[in-house]
Amino acid sequence: MAVPNIEIRNLSVCFETAQGPACAVNGLSTTFRAGRISGVIGESGSGKSVMGMSLLRLLPNTAKVTGECFFGAQELLTLPLRELRKLRGASIGLIPQNPNASLDPVMKIKKQITEAITTHGRLGKRAAEAEAAELLRQFGFDQPQSILGQYSFQMSGGMNQRLVSALGLACRPGWVIADEPTKGLDAVLRNQVYTVLRQIYTQHHSSMIVITHDLHLARQLCDDIRVLYMGQLIEQDTAGEVMERPRHPYTAGLIHSLPSRGMTPIPAPDPARLSHRGCPFYPRCSKAMERCGREAPGDFELPDGGKVRCFLYA
Repeated sequence: MAVPNIEIRNLSVCFETAQGPACAVNGLSTTFRAGRISGVIGESGSGKSVMGMSLLRLLPNTAKVTGECFFGAQELLTLPLRELRKLRGASIGLIPQNPNASLDPVMKIKKQITEAITTHGRLGKRAAEAEAAELLRQFGFDQPQSILGQYSFQMSGGMNQRLVSALGLACRPGWVIADEPTKGLDAVLRNQVYTVLRQIYTQHHSSMIVITHDLHLARQLCDDIRVLYMGQLIEQDTAGEVMERPRHPYTAGLIHSLPSRGMTPIPAPDPARLSHRGCPFYPRCSKAMERCGREAPGDFELPDGGKVRCFLYA
């Protein structure tokens, strides 16, 4: 059966605080196409992980979520929980960014991975154990049987990050949401994770949403990239176009802040521009026009099919 697209329509996610609602995602609309690896980049707090968690309804009860998220014809935000649980892991896998909160410290690694496989009825217990060992081997564990017999608290942070990656891929889902899959890993292990994700994508035709701060990973691994700033999707295009010819001033700032691109920081907000109703990047933008402070730009189509939310391209 063909793997469907994931389509987000006007998604907003707000949390109640003592100072009033704080919105992490603001009116986000996009389509992640099956058969591709799509990257989502942006600073901490830009709404990347909240967007990913909202697709599987894994946010806390304090989150107010509006909009629509379609997995083919199924609307994920209103789907009965029983039906959603059938999709989680089997159709849409998750590699979370916080392994300490995702792995059970009192359950052996073997049980956690094999249970994920057998719950969806894909394999029996013995075959699931062999599959778990092979997954760990792919993620760089030289003695997978020994690791399967241990607990997560006996592992280092980097080992646990690779374990949750294996757990998210255990059922060979058609879609994988990888939330910071290389977080806390050194260069050698980052390359190992990249290799495995690319291998899974190639061999098992898994589509992926890769949420990451690692711009080098995004450039190497992804077919297309979406850029989030303050919960808004401000640019989307192929990975090559976004990384080599960024259109939005914020995207350019992200890329130029890399050591290999000059390590030029994005300017701090201008206090005189903080009270405005326009573009969210207006207080920090070196190319801002007077119009940017009073009007919120819409999406402007680029000649190559990409989109950018900036009046420079009006």
